[in-house]
Amino acid sequence: MKAALWALGLGTLLLTLSAVPVGGPRDLRLAYRHSPCDGVVLVLHDGQWGHVCNQEWTLAEASVVCRQLGCGHAVGAPKYVPLPGEMVRPWLHNVSCRGDEPSLWECSLGAWTQTECPHEWVVVALCANGTFREIRLVKGRSPCSGLPEIRNVNGVDRLCGLHEEEATVFCRELGCGPALQAPRQDVGVVGKYMTCRGTEPTIRNCRLNNRLRRGCDFQHDAEVVCSGHMEARLEGGEHPCAGRLEVRHGLTWGTVCDADLDRATAHVVCRELHCGSAVSTPGGAHFGQGSGLVWTEAFHCAGNESLLFHCPRGPGRQCGHHQDAGLRCSEFQLVNGSSSCEGRVELQVQGAWAPLCAAHWDLADATVLCHQLNCGSAVATPRGGHFGVGDAPIWPDVFHCVGTEPYLWNCPVTTLGARACAPGNAATAVCSGLPHALRLRDGQSRCDGRVEVSLDGVWGRVLDDAWDLRGSRVVCRQLGCGQADRAYDAPAPGSRALPVGLSRARCLGTETRLTQCNVSASPLVPAGASRDAGVVCSGSRRVRLAAGPHRCAGRVEVLHGGDWGTVCDDGWDLRDAQVVCRQLGCGRALRALGAAPFGAGAGRIWMAELGCRGHESALWRCPSGGQGPRDCGHKEDAGVVCSGSVALRLRGGTHQCAGWLDVFYNGTWGAVCSNALKDISLSIICKQLGCGEQGWLENRPVHTGLGTSWVDNIECRKLRNSTLWQCPSAPWHPRSCAHGEEAWVTCAGLSEKMTQDSGETNCSSAHSCPGEGMLRVRGGKDSCSGRVELWHAGSWGTVCDDSWDLADAEVVCRQLGCGPAVGALAGAAFGPGSGPVWLDEVGCRGSEASLWNCPAEPWGLGDCGHKEDAGVRCSRDRGTTARPPALGWASGAPLTPPTALKAGNLPMTFCLVLGTLLVIVSLVLGMQWFRGRRVCQGSRMLGSLPSEGVYEDIGVVPTGEKDEGPRVSLNLALEEEYDDAGEPEQGPEEEDAPLNPAGGVPCSLGPQAPAETEDAACPRT
Repeated sequence: MKAALWALGLGTLLLTLSAVPVGGPRDLRLAYRHSPCDGVVLVLHDGQWGHVCNQEWTLAEASVVCRQLGCGHAVGAPKYVPLPGEMVRPWLHNVSCRGDEPSLWECSLGAWTQTECPHEWVVVALCANGTFREIRLVKGRSPCSGLPEIRNVNGVDRLCGLHEEEATVFCRELGCGPALQAPRQDVGVVGKYMTCRGTEPTIRNCRLNNRLRRGCDFQHDAEVVCSGHMEARLEGGEHPCAGRLEVRHGLTWGTVCDADLDRATAHVVCRELHCGSAVSTPGGAHFGQGSGLVWTEAFHCAGNESLLFHCPRGPGRQCGHHQDAGLRCSEFQLVNGSSSCEGRVELQVQGAWAPLCAAHWDLADATVLCHQLNCGSAVATPRGGHFGVGDAPIWPDVFHCVGTEPYLWNCPVTTLGARACAPGNAATAVCSGLPHALRLRDGQSRCDGRVEVSLDGVWGRVLDDAWDLRGSRVVCRQLGCGQADRAYDAPAPGSRALPVGLSRARCLGTETRLTQCNVSASPLVPAGASRDAGVVCSGSRRVRLAAGPHRCAGRVEVLHGGDWGTVCDDGWDLRDAQVVCRQLGCGRALRALGAAPFGAGAGRIWMAELGCRGHESALWRCPSGGQGPRDCGHKEDAGVVCSGSVALRLRGGTHQCAGWLDVFYNGTWGAVCSNALKDISLSIICKQLGCGEQGWLENRPVHTGLGTSWVDNIECRKLRNSTLWQCPSAPWHPRSCAHGEEAWVTCAGLSEKMTQDSGETNCSSAHSCPGEGMLRVRGGKDSCSGRVELWHAGSWGTVCDDSWDLADAEVVCRQLGCGPAVGALAGAAFGPGSGPVWLDEVGCRGSEASLWNCPAEPWGLGDCGHKEDAGVRCSRDRGTTARPPALGWASGAPLTPPTALKAGNLPMTFCLVLGTLLVIVSLVLGMQWFRGRRVCQGSRMLGSLPSEGVYEDIGVVPTGEKDEGPRVSLNLALEEEYDDAGEPEQGPEEEDAPLNPAGGVPCSLGPQAPAETEDAACPRT
């Protein structure tokens, strides 16, 4: 018997019987198992072994067998249906025991006969001294919810496809009450692998049919939820670790009275949610009123429990939703200071606190932390171990906050590949505390926005009555934000009613705190009743890279005076780009790009003709020619690609969710090493790629290498919303591991969206967004001609015309369902597009199913502007292609080729006809070739050829490698005169010279074509 007895731990059946009968003419043993105390019950009679044939087989019979064999008590009495060919002959029929007999032979025994057993199963006994250890639910929020599995001495067996009856037995055995949710919800299913009646005392008594065994389907198997399940969540807060406390009993959610939430229980909830420790417990429905039930029981936690599930419970108070309890937690704390609002920054990971590295830690990061800890605004970030260094190793996480984020983990974080932190270089923060504190909301930085003030520990609005620049000076000074640039009337907060802290603030401008001004207070004012005081400080200046594939690559934009604008590419070089990359914590500059490579921006052009030396701390520290000249439009917006621009992919598999794991760093792709990759890391990688929540490593004999292996020893932590970029690892190095140690990863799911990094999308909801890799054409006269556009990373972008030829166009036309390609057009023939230029140097062979499968430069990192957008013109012959999807979008799924005819089935007469046709076609092609030579000889007298005639000469699209030789530009005049031209306007479709099969121009090059080019394109006579 080769297949598994069953998934409850019976392991692999063996073909040969290894046990030896022990004494007596009527002997007993358990067989086909690693342990002599588990297995199929076999009896010896007349010198032959056979199994027991029983309609009913319970723990009573199994207990007698285990006792007789000295294996302890019985822990399971399953029935097992073996595979065909595994069945041994029956011997003993119809055994019935009370359970207290000293041996099986003392039970009521039926007939000793080898007649065929009327039941398809054999009986099994599992004993306490065997391999079984425990049953459990894993990966759930409590011991009474999750995925069911059985732990044995030699491993773990996952139970898949359980229905209500099986889940009920499992929950009851765990002491969790009846099952409320089963992994499979379908009713009336026949032919199940595991079958329970629902009344068994243990899951190990159910029947297993090995003929129906299938692999686990994690996409369709929901978790088991028992009635005893309990979990907590926080709703309505400004970040995931703050909000209204809600508790789930079984499948029902309800709120908790604020009087029943004590500090110890709050700490347990924060620990359960992986949110660190409790900061505060605001009551009175501070985070809004809940709905549904209000639980009338209270938790009496000691404070050291890992889950709310483990806390004792008792009667609680009765209240309405206006008294719903709230909770703020934080995985961060300030220690070794004079109060809880100043000190060394520590991060809690997996239950342990450790200092945070001070690399790139600044006032913007500290501002977010102070708000998160309910400690007011950031005042300072002292350096040099000001609050001690602590004993634990320093975490290398580097935060890149703007200062407006509600939660530190909402900021971009770079940990992967970071170098070890210097000893003693721990991050610190000094917060103002809540009394008289200020903060700015709804702005673009920590130094601009709507003013809020903390009075008596409650944040409130500052109304715009008598508000002017003098009040702005006080606010900017108090927040350490420099000079006041502007005072303005800000819209009132729209999310919910906020109390008014100050209804009027008349300042002289010399006060150190806003509350020292001539102020007056007012009671609660509903949201929108009046406008608030707004301020823009000089410290609000920021730089960012927009519209790129990552925060470290994109169009350079500067925030000045509260408004975003761009930088002109006049004089733009690597030294200017270096300042931007350093300022953003993005490493070094790889490319300084001009001509709006990431699309044209909007707003003012704030800077032009910069003269950075490369070592300045900020872009506005560089010499500058001032705002952009009048002749500098957004077509000349500057762009940057920094070494810290990262991306992730799986390459070489049969689908997008399996393959060699590569990371893009420092401008090149390289392998990820498999050393130290564990389940947590693989799960994070698969989720980041949109490929499900589970993954595993596979051994592959040969790595189709890139020559670079960028990173090793990745050890991800259990953090909220983690990405691979937040995982500690060895530092970046191009030779991080030896050949053969590269990681091949297979994820459990299918790709829904290949997300490389979080970013903004320009669609209204997930349901209206196109799928990753969708294709469309725009600017043409129909849906089969136009500028090629791709959807990637949340936005539409174009394709550069570098190396663009008919092979590429053929793939696009096939993907659109528009027949063969007629032309591959360059030079923005259908007008310039907008957004990123996603692909450059596309190298299709012509046979690919989608443009996604063609070789190209990394997404978004080309050096083209929209004046070089590629276009196609297709034949619109849809006879042999699939119809395009709605809206002209085409997915990257391979097309199904038509079924080929088998030559052996053709009649002989048809073969003769086919041969005749081939001869005729050969003669026609010969004439065409001769005519082509004649055309080339007279090419200088021909101005142009009609498109139909040219296409007739082109013939079949080539499927070989691209010709990487010199290419002739299809719009030389446009490229030469672009800098002096005005902003391009999308006009009617232009007729470009069509391409020949090799990807160049047709034989007629015009009167000024160089002789050597003509020789390459047309044969001489």
